[in-house]
Amino acid sequence: MKLKILFLLLLTNLCYIARSQNDTEQNQIDTSLAKKITVSGFCLCQTTLKDLQTLCKDLKQIEVEEMDLSKNCFSQDSRYVNGKGYYSVKYPGLIFQKDQDEDFISKIRLTKDFNGKLPNGTPINLKYLLLKDVIKIYPELSSKWGSRDCSDYWSFSNDTVAFFVKIDKTKKPQFPIDEGYYLNKTIEGIDILMSCYSIFNKSDEFVLFPAN
Repeated sequence: MKLKILFLLLLTNLCYIARSQNDTEQNQIDTSLAKKITVSGFCLCQTTLKDLQTLCKDLKQIEVEEMDLSKNCFSQDSRYVNGKGYYSVKYPGLIFQKDQDEDFISKIRLTKDFNGKLPNGTPINLKYLLLKDVIKIYPELSSKWGSRDCSDYWSFSNDTVAFFVKIDKTKKPQFPIDEGYYLNKTIEGIDILMSCYSIFNKSDEFVLFPAN
C-alpha cells in the first residue's frame, strides 16, 4: 500500500514537472523577436502587470490617447486594452498597456519624457525627435504614410513599432501630402506593440490528441 502511494506521488510530481516545462517552453520568445520588442529592459509578452506592481509601488492606472485610434473611432485594437495604461515616476516616458486577455504587457507608449534607446539600440530624446530623424533610423518607413480617417496623426510603422506625427488640420489642401513640411515636425509619441496571442498560439490548428 505504501509503495502504491509513493508511486502515485512520484507520478504526480513527474506530471507537474512536465507541465511546468511545457508552460516555460510555450512562453519563451525567440531572441531576435525579443530584441525588437524590448525597451528600457522591458520585453513585451514577457513582462506582466504583476511584475510592474512589484517593481513600482506607485504604479497607477491612467488614461492613454490612442494616436492610431482616437475617441471618434468605432474600432479597437485587440492586442491591448485600449485607452488605459499604467505609469510610474520610476520610469519616466513609459506607459505600459496590458493584453486584453492575459496579464502580459503587450504595448508600451513612449511619451515626450522618454530619453533612452529604441529597440534597435538607437539613443533618442523624444522631446527633440523629428520625423526626418526617424526616417534616417528606419529608411523603410519613408514611404509608409498612414492614417485612419478618425485619427489626428500620421503613422509610420512596421510590425512592432509605430511613430506618430500630429496632422496639421489648418494646412490646406491636405492632399497631396506636403512631405517636406511634416519631415521637420516632432514625433508626438511612439508605440512598441506586439500580439502576445500570435506568439504563444502560432497555429490555430485543432489537435484532439496531442503527441505528448
